[in-house]
Amino acid sequence: MRAWMVIVGALLLAAGAAFLFIPVVPQANQTVTANSEEPYSEVSVGGISLMGVTPVQVSWTVGSPVDIAAAACSSSCAASDVGALSGLTVQSGRSGSFTLEQPNGGSIVLAVTASQTGGPVNVTFRLTAALSTVGSGLLIAGALLLILGVVFRSTRRASPIPAAASPVENTPASNPP
Repeated sequence: MRAWMVIVGALLLAAGAAFLFIPVVPQANQTVTANSEEPYSEVSVGGISLMGVTPVQVSWTVGSPVDIAAAACSSSCAASDVGALSGLTVQSGRSGSFTLEQPNGGSIVLAVTASQTGGPVNVTFRLTAALSTVGSGLLIAGALLLILGVVFRSTRRASPIPAAASPVENTPASNPP
């Protein structure tokens, strides 16, 4: 077993899992205006995940109380395709936070459903995504190194043990005739 392969493989697996599941990459902020013609925004974070979804942390703030809604979509969040929505989240107030799982090739819709003051207010959504593509690559590389480290033996071979010398027979000296 090559110990260095096993150790590096385990470290890559741990790093890959962290990048795959923990949102760490800030995305561009999205501003949605309540009571506007289109009080929603559709966004998509990049990356492809082995797990099929990318975790996206969403936090939002606004000056006066509002009601917001957000959901992940398996493709485009068209109004005619309500069945493609998942992880629907509804919150009220001046701020909040939640996590959605964006499917590979999908998107997230962020909407202001009502302004409790009745006037137009701007809600700022801050998105943070996981490094799904990097995490997936690290998981694959880590698994391969771990398997290779366990399966293959070290190339150093022990030196062969010298064969034992055969015992010399002690034959009595024969007297010449």
